[in-house]
Amino acid sequence: MMKFADLDNKLRAELSAGEKSDSDSRRAELAAQLRTGIALRDAREGVGLTQTELASQMGIAQSAISRIEAGRTNISLAMLRRISLALGVELVVEVGNHRAVVTSAA
Repeated sequence: MMKFADLDNKLRAELSAGEKSDSDSRRAELAAQLRTGIALRDAREGVGLTQTELASQMGIAQSAISRIEAGRTNISLAMLRRISLALGVELVVEVGNHRAVVTSAA
């Protein structure tokens, strides 16, 4: 049986340089979404809330929280801010040497 990595490598070998670049960019975006979702899940669990409780507190559907935590949605800074406020945790954005506290911990 072929492993996923082997199949992935085989398919990537058939891509043009431009297609590989596009693929690499999309993979990086998906990885960032997944890492963000994992961080939000860990923060939610750290304060002892379920997805349903957090969603209710925010006035959104539990399925939206599930999609965010699974990295299946492109989350905006505004939504990150809303979630951090609901969780009472600090949200910090770092770009190079610059650090901006978007929300302070409660």
